Amino acid sequence: MASANSDDGLGDITSRHERFKIRDLSQLREEIARLDIAIPVQDDVSVLGEPCDLSCGLLPNRFVVHPMEGFDSDADGRPGPLSFRRYRRYAEGGSGLIWFEATAVMPEGRSNPGQLCLRDRTAEEFARLVSETRQAARDAMGQEMFLVLQLTHSGRYSKPTGLPTPMIAHHSPILDPIHRLDGDYPLVTDEYLDALQEEFVQAATLAQQAGFDAVDVKSCHRYLVSELLASHTRPGKYGGSFENRTRFLRETLARIRDRVPGLQVTTRLNAYDAISYPYGWGVDEEDYRTPDLSDPLRLIGLLQEIGIPLLNLSIGNPYFNPHYGRPYDFPIQGANTPREHPLFGIARFIGITREVQETYPGLPVIGSGYTWLRQFMPHVAAAVIRSGGAALVGQGRGAFAYPDSVRDIVGKGAMDPAKCCVTCSGCTQIMRDGGKTGCVVRDKELYGPLYRQARRFAVDRLQEEARRCRECEEATCTRGCPARIDIPAFLSAFADGDIGTAYGILRERNVLPEMCGFVCPAAEQCEGHCLEDIFCKNPLPIQDIQLVVARHARLCGLVGVSVPTAQSGNCVAVVGGGPAGLAAAIKLVEKGHRITILEKGAKLGGVPDTIIPGQRYIDGDAEIDAILGPAREAGRLEVQFGTPLGPELTLDDVARGYDAVFLATGLGGSSSLGDGDGVIDALTFLRLAKLGRIADVPAKVAVLGGGNTAMDAGVTAIELGAQDVYMVYRRSFAEMPAWSKERNAFVEAGGHVLVLTQPLGYETDDTGRVIGVRVARTELGAADASGRRTPIVIPGSESVLPVGLVIEALGQRIADPLKDALSSLHFGPNGLVKTGTGSQRTSMDGVFAGGDLVNGGTTAVQGIVEGMRAAEEIHSFLDRRSRPSQVLEDTL
Repeated sequence: MASANSDDGLGDITSRHERFKIRDLSQLREEIARLDIAIPVQDDVSVLGEPCDLSCGLLPNRFVVHPMEGFDSDADGRPGPLSFRRYRRYAEGGSGLIWFEATAVMPEGRSNPGQLCLRDRTAEEFARLVSETRQAARDAMGQEMFLVLQLTHSGRYSKPTGLPTPMIAHHSPILDPIHRLDGDYPLVTDEYLDALQEEFVQAATLAQQAGFDAVDVKSCHRYLVSELLASHTRPGKYGGSFENRTRFLRETLARIRDRVPGLQVTTRLNAYDAISYPYGWGVDEEDYRTPDLSDPLRLIGLLQEIGIPLLNLSIGNPYFNPHYGRPYDFPIQGANTPREHPLFGIARFIGITREVQETYPGLPVIGSGYTWLRQFMPHVAAAVIRSGGAALVGQGRGAFAYPDSVRDIVGKGAMDPAKCCVTCSGCTQIMRDGGKTGCVVRDKELYGPLYRQARRFAVDRLQEEARRCRECEEATCTRGCPARIDIPAFLSAFADGDIGTAYGILRERNVLPEMCGFVCPAAEQCEGHCLEDIFCKNPLPIQDIQLVVARHARLCGLVGVSVPTAQSGNCVAVVGGGPAGLAAAIKLVEKGHRITILEKGAKLGGVPDTIIPGQRYIDGDAEIDAILGPAREAGRLEVQFGTPLGPELTLDDVARGYDAVFLATGLGGSSSLGDGDGVIDALTFLRLAKLGRIADVPAKVAVLGGGNTAMDAGVTAIELGAQDVYMVYRRSFAEMPAWSKERNAFVEAGGHVLVLTQPLGYETDDTGRVIGVRVARTELGAADASGRRTPIVIPGSESVLPVGLVIEALGQRIADPLKDALSSLHFGPNGLVKTGTGSQRTSMDGVFAGGDLVNGGTTAVQGIVEGMRAAEEIHSFLDRRSRPSQVLEDTL
């Protein structure tokens, strides 16, 4: 029979991968016999409920929850709400020991921006997590638990910002190409590793204070400490010899033992890497497919002398060779189907664990790798423990899917097949995509949307999508973009993995591409004009790609404004720090001018930042700060907050102090049906809600209008607790000005749309509190100047819609104080500031305007286009003014 490890990619029929098709224990036994492998099975699983005596205490049963990262911390590494939920479910599920997930000992060692990180500033929340976990076990099971915290430095897999920033212990011709590392990529120094030992000690001290019983210095899966074990080729005191390669782990555990008395120390140790010697650990020097446990067994003996009370074993690597020791049924994105039957991987893991346990019978060893067996896991695990092959059984993915499995196993003697992990590796895929991790299948209401969201923005998926571009010569997608970005060139660069070039193409026509990646109506613009939308209603996800490129470029430090050495000597005032104002300021800095932004609020960003709900616009400050940072540091850009135009500061006042002025104030005023307690304009409502100043709303809410702001207000009201939100709109649904995506979001959230309904006024009680909206039915007449049919009130159709809050989204206008401050300008018949055709020049010399003040409120990208155009016009204006003789000559 061909070896299950055959490199021909197939092997014979017994060694090919097969999905789980086992109906009962007899079939499992038959399959094991057919494959001629050593996997014990027994009917009686009662041993799993027996206590286990550790040198430091008694465990109530033989089950361990393995450390599985959820990546759901806050930015500093504090456990988040999903962390508390996960560990509460584990505690209530019955396991006697919870091995808490990998927690970074320093920020740069995090494998994900959402990974837990134990530092002084986060320790208090860890203590609360421990306390609540213990109490959940007492309440549900009446038992005390043993809690271990896994401490880690992610090393090669460090991604603290979401982008890879590998910190490697040695070069590997096997792993380096995967991470795109060349031979000159630096190794972590011995000095760094010396200091890192102390970081582990400090984290262990905090772990004890938080209430953990033990800490684990993570030494598996090729993270930094694990990689050191295989650093045969590394020079210095942490590489080469066995003593050097194991130095970090041994010394760190001994330091913690000596410096943090009373806290138990242990490790989760890879016993076998399945990577070729001299780059693998626990492998035969001639054939990496064959384990050689001489070094791991020698190390375990030394760790036992240090005093570890138990040992958690692992093999393989979730990032490399996943079919060795990690059998799964559905390959994760980008991975090949395993070349062996999953039972071979299980047998390999059982065999390695047995060799360790039999070599050190007094050291309780945790066996793992049973998840593929589903409901038959207890029968194999019980047989392994009863035969002395392990002392405890660990569940990782299985605990994600079935956190209460132990209660069923111990109480009923069986697992529910409908609750078992199906080894789909969906949880691994979320991890790879940088999302919050959990069981996609068994916890689908929570993690299904998180999986889809993570996949939506996964670079590998988006690159495949970008390759669908037809590279049209006269690209309709570009014509649909107000900024006229060369979208085919942008997509091509992204598909090739050239983030810098892709970002450069974006930024040439749009200086705030990340903002627009969040807020642009792509379905109506670029994506709505993609040919693939015509052919198959599946346009390329241009907006998602733009957002990913812009974010990656920011995290890579590629977005800062270019500040020229030479200065023009001119200073320009930009009034308003929204999209148009920021765009103008950025381009003017690049032209060598000094800029002062006069912003009426307390931060930059304008409507997208202050009004658009957080779930639709994230990290706005991060992009703005990263772009403007170089200009502010160079003294070329100043921001004066709390500086509105009005009675105390008019346009004439500003114009006297600067060489040119760009107005991008927005409108500031809202149309209204009237005043009343319980009537609020939509912009104010959204701003206060985003600031957290509106925490709840009445059960019934009316939103008057049908634009995007109205939809955002309606969804926000629902999220704040309203039972019924009525969108009152006088025309038909088809004529609503809101983008289709926003309309759909409101309907999907549970909102009610009352079309052909004209709001007339408000009903109030004796205290002046609004209790309803007077409405009337309408029918549509001929089209008006906007191209939409005119609503006509149907006589006798009036009624009152009972509500406790009215949110007015009836349109914006220039606020009266602002209009007075701009009295030197000409206004158009629409009440907006008048500019020249195809120009941002106003009627006042040296004053230019753009954004909502001019266009009445369209899109952020339109404001950016106008701001960039204004910057070019201002630069030309200042250039001509500095050369009066040339101007005179041109005139003559």
